[in-house]
Amino acid sequence: MALKLFLSDLHIGDGSANDDFVYDRELIRLFNQLKDVDENYEIVLIGDGLEILESDAVRKIGLVNFSQICESIRKDVLTLIIDRHRVLFEFIRDLARTHKIHYVVGNHDYYFIVNDELKNFMLDFMNSKNFEITSHFYDEENGIFAQHGSQHDLMYAFTKTKDDHLIPPLGDYVTRYTMGSFEPMLRSANLPIDVARDYDNIRPTMDAIDWLEYINAIYKVPIDLVGEWIRSFLKAFKTNEFEGWIHSRFPRTYWMGEIVFRSPTFFQIGRRLTTLVDDFQKFRNTNYLKSKAEKLLNAYHVPEWKLSMKDVVGYSDRVPDIDYSKLKVVLFGHNHLPGFYVIPTPAGPRYYVNTGTWRPLVEKTRGKWGQIIFHKKIELNYALINTDGNDSVIETHLVSRVVLN
Repeated sequence: MALKLFLSDLHIGDGSANDDFVYDRELIRLFNQLKDVDENYEIVLIGDGLEILESDAVRKIGLVNFSQICESIRKDVLTLIIDRHRVLFEFIRDLARTHKIHYVVGNHDYYFIVNDELKNFMLDFMNSKNFEITSHFYDEENGIFAQHGSQHDLMYAFTKTKDDHLIPPLGDYVTRYTMGSFEPMLRSANLPIDVARDYDNIRPTMDAIDWLEYINAIYKVPIDLVGEWIRSFLKAFKTNEFEGWIHSRFPRTYWMGEIVFRSPTFFQIGRRLTTLVDDFQKFRNTNYLKSKAEKLLNAYHVPEWKLSMKDVVGYSDRVPDIDYSKLKVVLFGHNHLPGFYVIPTPAGPRYYVNTGTWRPLVEKTRGKWGQIIFHKKIELNYALINTDGNDSVIETHLVSRVVLN
């Protein structure tokens, strides 16, 4: 018997405004419970285990370019995170003595890839050959591939120019931009602390405008939060970072994007179109990560669907060597949308799993009279793959929690 636990998007942070992780006891309890199933089970963290991007350390460095932020961030950010969650990290360190732990990097902890000080500090802290930091997880024997998923997200994927120049994700820059411009204004609006924190947990992100209008109606905020949010984003889209990104991504049609992202009117139209696409995808029960998983699981029969350098650029200098004829399960995280899907292939059913998140989700819905309302729920998601001989069993677990008031 061989048991593997898959988790993602814990976003364990330093206790600053964007750290919502308060589930240390629940996670330790889960780790202990699985010992009763398999004393030597493996743990695969599929990205964003730690919240480095939205840490106070990154906020203080300021709005420098991507290479500077990667070079400037120091190990102190990890010290703060570990101290904030000391019991949990000491438990994980003890666990690493006897259990393999594969820490796959995502977009919120990407700095482990390029910053040796951070990587070496974490490896030294864990002090175990069983702990690794990697760009992906692949179990060839059992046909399991796991990657964070940000590599397939237009806003969070790296790209390269024709002259091989690496273009960082626009999403990273926009996140850091709003951390320094809009979020301080939001926190100064005299909102309850837990309400102000909800801003970072809105899914999809483009629903933020509706959420700001919603809380403004409830709390009568004396600031034009919607206007400030739009102005903050439009300013970010007038920078050199945006210019470089859109020209590399859309070399022929970049001018259309510049119109949409630099005009308040067209920005609102673009937001509405994005919302319609999101709603349509929900109706069809699909999204870009599910579509990518479908291609990978069918890549043995359609070779052009295999992973290529564009699927790993920025994270690795080589494409994973996958035996697609044996690939049975693909796991992603990133979009915080847990799911378990059966994927048809010519060789029979295969499976895509999204491991969701361990942070709150703030989602839009409609009230009795059609009015927009928002609700918050806590979701603790994970997946188990238990292999015994030639048979493997996949289980997904979802704990949903709401506060009644």
